[in-house]
Amino acid sequence: MSKNVHIISHSHWDREWYLPFEQHRMRLVELIDKCMEVFEKDDSFKSFFLDGQTIVLDDYLEIRPENKEKLIKYIKEGKFIIGPWYILQDEFYTSGEANIRNLLVGMKEAEKYGAMCKMGYFPDAFGNAGMDTVTFGRGVRPVGFDNEVQENGNYESPYSEMMWESPDGTKIFGILFANWYNNGNEVPTDKKIAKEYWDDRLKKVATFASTDQPVQADLGKAIEVASELYPDINFKHSNFPEYIKAIKEKVPNDLAVVKGELTSQDTDGWSTLMNCASSHIYLKQMNRKCESALENGAEPVRVLSSVLGQNYPSDELEYSWKKLMQNHPHDSICCCSVDEVQDEMATRFNKSKQVADYLVSEGKRYIADKINTKEYEKYKNVL
Repeated sequence: MSKNVHIISHSHWDREWYLPFEQHRMRLVELIDKCMEVFEKDDSFKSFFLDGQTIVLDDYLEIRPENKEKLIKYIKEGKFIIGPWYILQDEFYTSGEANIRNLLVGMKEAEKYGAMCKMGYFPDAFGNAGMDTVTFGRGVRPVGFDNEVQENGNYESPYSEMMWESPDGTKIFGILFANWYNNGNEVPTDKKIAKEYWDDRLKKVATFASTDQPVQADLGKAIEVASELYPDINFKHSNFPEYIKAIKEKVPNDLAVVKGELTSQDTDGWSTLMNCASSHIYLKQMNRKCESALENGAEPVRVLSSVLGQNYPSDELEYSWKKLMQNHPHDSICCCSVDEVQDEMATRFNKSKQVADYLVSEGKRYIADKINTKEYEKYKNVL
């Protein structure tokens, strides 16, 4: 029986980290430009997954607005696969409401651009949404199917596929990047080098697979070479939805069940960055003030004022939320980036809170103007 190897082209996009945002963005523009160039020239290059976050589209179009229609065309054709998140956030230092808004905004943005991948995608997020599958890179220790599950069984799996169980007992199908998310990086086209490359990669994949399971412009040629070297294996340029569908058709019934928030640090390198609260504390404080300004201030006040007739500021609130969430990727809110990133984060926090504070002020003013104070005239002598 032949084996299938799915090769998925994707980015892992840290919006800012070891370089400030604008320098990362210049590389993003080059990446998306190159993808579209390959789409136009090579029909064998099937698709590219844009890292599960729609903010990359906004960031790109701010520099290349003339390419919007072309970008939307490729999204609708399934060449670019996008969503469901707005950004890939850290979930330890952000509120539950912020995580929900992140998903809601991302889904809205993806539909605006023409399509959405309904997959919970956490390649390198810290802490861990209609989805029926989640893919992630941390929080679980892959032990290999020849090993026994150890005492820390809640956070271990013999396979790269597993079931993830929440505290209420519901489960979702999970796929761990057991050989990390870039395990198929730079597939060679030279036959001798390709043989060494694929011998190594296929061995590593087999270790954890429960089933027979910038842009590389010459990937089509690389797949041809691999197919010649391994005639009993079906190599295909795939995507996450197609891969998940194929996996689910053959997945065994004895998958391990991992439970809870996946916060174990006993995961052989797949640990999470939980202990960053003391890094740039003032930014953590600014984040909480901004979350509170929106969750406990602007939104409830403007709901009340809208009942009295004031327009509900949906666009303004979304703008404020977006500015806030742009500080929520793990390299940002964990504060493990270059100083320029921290400087820009403070500016974003201030912008978000300035909008929230204005909406609160205008909402309170409107509510106050609607209060009929004439009734208090009769009591003025008593008071």
